[in-house]
Amino acid sequence: MALPGATDPLLNLFEGLPHVMFSLKDENGHYLAANQAFADRAGCRGPGEVVGRSAGELFSPELARSYEAQDAVLLAPGRPVRRHLEIITRPDGSLGWYVTNKTLVPSQLSPVLAIAAVSVDEHAPVDDAAMEGLRRALAYVRAHATAPVALSALAEVAGTSPAALERRMRRILGLSPRQLLLRVRLEEAVHRLVRTGEPLATIAAACGFFDQAAMTRQMREVLGVTPGAMRRASSAEQRMAGRPRASNVQR
Repeated sequence: MALPGATDPLLNLFEGLPHVMFSLKDENGHYLAANQAFADRAGCRGPGEVVGRSAGELFSPELARSYEAQDAVLLAPGRPVRRHLEIITRPDGSLGWYVTNKTLVPSQLSPVLAIAAVSVDEHAPVDDAAMEGLRRALAYVRAHATAPVALSALAEVAGTSPAALERRMRRILGLSPRQLLLRVRLEEAVHRLVRTGEPLATIAAACGFFDQAAMTRQMREVLGVTPGAMRRASSAEQRMAGRPRASNVQR
């Protein structure tokens, strides 16, 4: 028997990867598809037992609330959840640290955009002090992304040395603390570019960049596109979709 949703290219892409969980959910939080790794970690024999159920039916109340909160953040502004460090149940019932990305994607299984989630097992137990320190550091960066963040202050929050924190962050997230801070700032800038009509200079200041030119330079280097081009592309997509366009858009 074919797996539920096996004709969806996204599901095929993540099948057969034992340490990578993948799932698709509808906007109401019901699973449309999942790979075997996700089914294993949800305590199900196969993806077919996942489809149609919600996080509340598959995970503990604490974990389910966390996952549902992420979905709400994703759905409200349509902003991806990237490199989120969280706790997920392993097949043996133990809890471990995972790094998760979530975004909205088109899917053959949904008439509207589906919530796609990919989680990678970091093979660390929940009582791992190093991982908990990294989680605190990530939360600090997200809360203070628009202000100068010193590596020494970040290391103090994580309860480790600056050198150890940088090594751990590069190993787990593939980013240095400076790169992480820049990525968080750029994500906020992109969100404002496509969701608001704020002037580019206002967005640059609000997202912690020195000025508009600095934001443009960093966005071009990291994302390969300028703020103006991103805004124009977003406006074109909105017109094609018949959605209202933000007013006072600066080009």
